[in-house]
Amino acid sequence: MAPQPMPTHDQDPDISAALDAQAAYLNALQAARSEYRLSDLAKAEVIDAAYTTYLTALQTSWDSLTVRRRARLEHLETLVPIGPGIPADATPADRAVLMAAFRAAHDKAEAADRKGRVKLLQEAERWDDDAARRGALTSIVDSSDWHTIKAWADQNLTTAGYVDEVVGLRNMLGGVSNDVNDRFARQACTPVAAPEEARALPRLLRLKDAAETEGMRTSATSRAYGAAHSRFRNNLV
Repeated sequence: MAPQPMPTHDQDPDISAALDAQAAYLNALQAARSEYRLSDLAKAEVIDAAYTTYLTALQTSWDSLTVRRRARLEHLETLVPIGPGIPADATPADRAVLMAAFRAAHDKAEAADRKGRVKLLQEAERWDDDAARRGALTSIVDSSDWHTIKAWADQNLTTAGYVDEVVGLRNMLGGVSNDVNDRFARQACTPVAAPEEARALPRLLRLKDAAETEGMRTSATSRAYGAAHSRFRNNLV
């Protein structure tokens, strides 16, 4: 089944999941800060865990969104026949013939200017010459002649706004998009700053370890003193 076009930001499940994750985190943060029975360390651990869960959820949403965008782009790109297009079950002899025909058509298109490539494509369509079509389109795509690709897509594809969608997806995946839906996606998947409690957690853990170490040292000293005092009393008897 072909990947569907990307929905708008307010209908996208991954963007919604990211926004839900942020709301859940902020609720958890407020609840932990309101719990007066928790020590500073326990509160920091709870908040740090909530923030880590939040970060993981955002990354999952962004990764899923990226996978869907890439799948849609790859599907759209397959709709424009480029490359030799040799069937997987072609015999070696057929493969050699098809490859030779494609190379000849591609070399001819590469040697032509833009108008020449357009003319070659028009002739290929007129005679339904698949090798010539693929050779011309491959050269046209490689030269990023989007005007010609758009004209061809409008005549031969049922996908509305083909070129605009391809360019938009490429820009999104390349991180250079100005599309409003991409801006919303990036905003939703960008985490809020780490809370003060999470930043303080390493220091609180060090204090806990230091206190436990000091406690063990004091306990050992007390036991040693007790044993020595006991021997002293025994010697007096």
